[in-house]
Amino acid sequence: MKLSIQLYTVRDQFTADPAGTLKKLKEIGLNYVEGGGSFGGDTASEGRKLLDELGLKASGAHIGLPSWENEFDKVIEEAKTIGVDYVIVPWIDQAVYADGWEKFALKLNEIGQKVKDAGLTLAYHNHAFEFENDGLTTLYDTADPELVKAQLDIAWAQIGGADPVALIQKLKGRLPLVHLKDFDPDKTPQWRPAGQGIVDWDKILAAIAEGDVEYGAIELDESPGDPLDAVAESVAFFRSKGISE
Repeated sequence: MKLSIQLYTVRDQFTADPAGTLKKLKEIGLNYVEGGGSFGGDTASEGRKLLDELGLKASGAHIGLPSWENEFDKVIEEAKTIGVDYVIVPWIDQAVYADGWEKFALKLNEIGQKVKDAGLTLAYHNHAFEFENDGLTTLYDTADPELVKAQLDIAWAQIGGADPVALIQKLKGRLPLVHLKDFDPDKTPQWRPAGQGIVDWDKILAAIAEGDVEYGAIELDESPGDPLDAVAESVAFFRSKGISE
């Protein structure tokens, strides 16, 4: 598994100084970043140029469902310019699955087929709400595993009442991406640098090693201190666990 960082973690610094923030992430020891709407600069070409100059590569891009529905060609063009293989639906509004997870899964199949035809891979990123009434199980049982892959958020899965290890094992073959997120519900904020929360990383990393996961992105929705310090602590933790890339 290659270690990446979801740029949402350092969103304030990145918005103020994209180049400087990416440079600091490189200095921390990261070679991959996962973005949302921007990788720096005003255009995808400028973002790609910045990544190339710093020796960074994009492991994936979070792209909201409305963009897929309203500007598909633009999304694909920008993703290819940045150089990502994986494009990820990061969150959906409750109205999207109000008529059932099966219906939403079929919608993802349609998008996933078009994404595959364009030479990329679609994935879905979970939070905790998908575990209510077995929503995530229904989603992945209904969606075509060749068209809709998973990006499993470890912390949100555990918060939702699931066993992350069992999920990693179940999703083997369609789980190229994970979010390496730690938390402690007794702390404020609950999001913690990796190894400082309640996630059982030894068991999870062992399952990941057997699960053909390509990228693991560190993420903290909020940081207890400076986000870059939290990222550095998380990187050091995972390096100590033998993740070298």
